[in-house]
Amino acid sequence: MGLEELTTTVRGRQVRYTTGGIGTPVVFLHDQGAAFRPALEAMTTRRIRVFAPERPGSDPEWVTEFLHSAGLREPVTLVGHGLCGAVAVRTAHATLHTVRRLVLLDSTGASALRPALEALRRRELPVSLLWSADRTWSWSAMNALNLALGQPGHLLISAGQNWSASLGQVIGDLVRPRLNLDFRPVALSLCRG
Repeated sequence: MGLEELTTTVRGRQVRYTTGGIGTPVVFLHDQGAAFRPALEAMTTRRIRVFAPERPGSDPEWVTEFLHSAGLREPVTLVGHGLCGAVAVRTAHATLHTVRRLVLLDSTGASALRPALEALRRRELPVSLLWSADRTWSWSAMNALNLALGQPGHLLISAGQNWSASLGQVIGDLVRPRLNLDFRPVALSLCRG
């Protein structure tokens, strides 16, 4: 099943989103247009049903309204990229039963939310950090996230030329665990080769 573009209404406004696949629901919050399309396609091949809203809102209530409007009633894996990582953290913290796993990808904005991250750690919500190894300007943000999550350590993944598709495979492995991660947070560094 391929990806399709749909629209829904959130707060009285039309919201476009990309969706596809079957299986475990993953909501991907990012602000980079079609840049992640190969990652979304790769996720759909791993028994994942992906939802990626275009220009997501900046608060947990917007995310919750999007989930309901898109027909998602079960807990989701929430992926937050860049500044949308902060939105993902706030959503996971504010809604106990909406998020089953949190994945933060190059999430520079989330480091300011240390109390919320520490609360998620106490709740034992599975949290994974994915980082582009070539983005050295944001290592301090990753270190802040590591501290808030209890120093999870690193697993280096070399993705080569097909970085976005490899990202989709990594998220697929986190969501449909072939890695035995349980509730331990894990930090993954992706290298663009």
